[in-house]
Amino acid sequence: MGNDEVMRRLRAWHAGRPLPRYATIHYPVARADDALILAFVRMGGESAPWGVAVGHPGATPTVLTVPEARNRDLVAEMAAALAPALLRHFRHPDYSTDTAHGADHALPLRQLWVPNATHLDMLHHLAYAYTFTTWGAAARAKRLNALGRLAGWLFREAQRPGEVTVMCATAALSDAFTFPSDGVRQAHLGFLLAWMETRGGRDRRLAAATEAERRSISTSLDPLLERDELEPRVERWNAAAKSGDAARAAREASAVERALRGELVRRFELTERAMRLIADDPRDYNAGVALLEREAKREHWYQYLRLERREDDVQDGPAFTPSPETDRFPAAAAARYYVHAASEDFRLSALLHDDGELQDEVIAAGDGVRGEITAVRDEGTGYAKTPVWTVVAPGNVPLRVREGGDLCVAGLSARVVRVRSIEERRDGTLELVVEVTKLKTRPHGDAGTVLVATDPRLRGTRVTLLPTSKDGISRLKSQRVWEREAPGAWLTHAPPAGSRAELPDEVLEDFRPSTAGGAA
Repeated sequence: MGNDEVMRRLRAWHAGRPLPRYATIHYPVARADDALILAFVRMGGESAPWGVAVGHPGATPTVLTVPEARNRDLVAEMAAALAPALLRHFRHPDYSTDTAHGADHALPLRQLWVPNATHLDMLHHLAYAYTFTTWGAAARAKRLNALGRLAGWLFREAQRPGEVTVMCATAALSDAFTFPSDGVRQAHLGFLLAWMETRGGRDRRLAAATEAERRSISTSLDPLLERDELEPRVERWNAAAKSGDAARAAREASAVERALRGELVRRFELTERAMRLIADDPRDYNAGVALLEREAKREHWYQYLRLERREDDVQDGPAFTPSPETDRFPAAAAARYYVHAASEDFRLSALLHDDGELQDEVIAAGDGVRGEITAVRDEGTGYAKTPVWTVVAPGNVPLRVREGGDLCVAGLSARVVRVRSIEERRDGTLELVVEVTKLKTRPHGDAGTVLVATDPRLRGTRVTLLPTSKDGISRLKSQRVWEREAPGAWLTHAPPAGSRAELPDEVLEDFRPSTAGGAA
């Protein structure tokens, strides 16, 4: 935790309530028809879901449960019942009539909201259990395979910086507001909502938050509830099922369902309240949110729908099913590494120019600089312009900017400057000499609000110089990975061979479509 975050939390503590963290909201909240809330509960020590609630905000959720989470068949039936809602929501071609047919479609962004990060882990468990399963009837196995592939993509997408498809309610609130508490406690959604919704001063809010914190919102249940109420009922259900007493088994299953339903609906409603708080916030959405939405829809196509349609792509690789266990395809792993690096750069550059507080964070970290233009000159000859600015900035702030590095002007990202020199002056301030290398005149369509870079009227104005985005370089690298003639392609694109490449029967992965050496 940096010094700026410490100061924000101290200010929130002094105010006695959560404070807005930024000047804008950095992610979208989809309308109800395009948002889906998903919440799980599991039996202690198990990775399979015991119950699940799914539905759109503002509507009554569908609740699915099993009386025994260790019964593989029962859980598979529940997962198969869950699958259509998720597959339809994310426009699977076999379940949706409005599926996308390319990356740049006009369909609205689809979002999935979960209470906290433990519910994201359940997506990984579903992917691991069902992506390659052949258990049970063929039709059910096919549906479960589709659910496993979708859950795997959602889990992987949730790890990509700047993604806005899979939204964790606790992370969303912590990004939009500064809470007067440590980071560990901010993983509890009820705790955060009590701070936000309770009227009164710090003591009343803290007491309400502490009380709300007593009730679990993760995938794990309260140990006392599970031990004292549910465990005896599960044992009685097992005994009844084993003895063939269908009536008694139904009664116990109904009792388990009632207890789990209450827990699931509470998690669903907490997530719904968090969405409503963010959607009703008076702050504007950051202008860069539209760019993040565009990238999220492109990822939805390239990393999910395209693969479901079995469509290869020259730049994004062949259609294959990623393993939920590990990276079994080196080229795909390398490509995704570069995409994640590009996504972090893209996220920052997309949001940075429309939020002064985010700019303050970047400057406090030493990655940008704010100062006054004290001199403007043109070192060009003839029609060629070479604008050079002298910028004086405070010397008591960290600075990681280096000579030869590129920065851009806040609010005018197309105007890029290259740092020629950085010197400390006698009064302790810093003097930067920068050359404007891009957008030396005005942007197209400008009505005269932007001065050309050589205009002497720039002298005496304040300027904020921010990092430029390098996402294009990483994106290009991710595409170059798929070139068949690239150095080392014979190794990374070749099918695994030899005795050590043989996988156990239960893995059931087919490498043929994933090792073709590139797109067809």
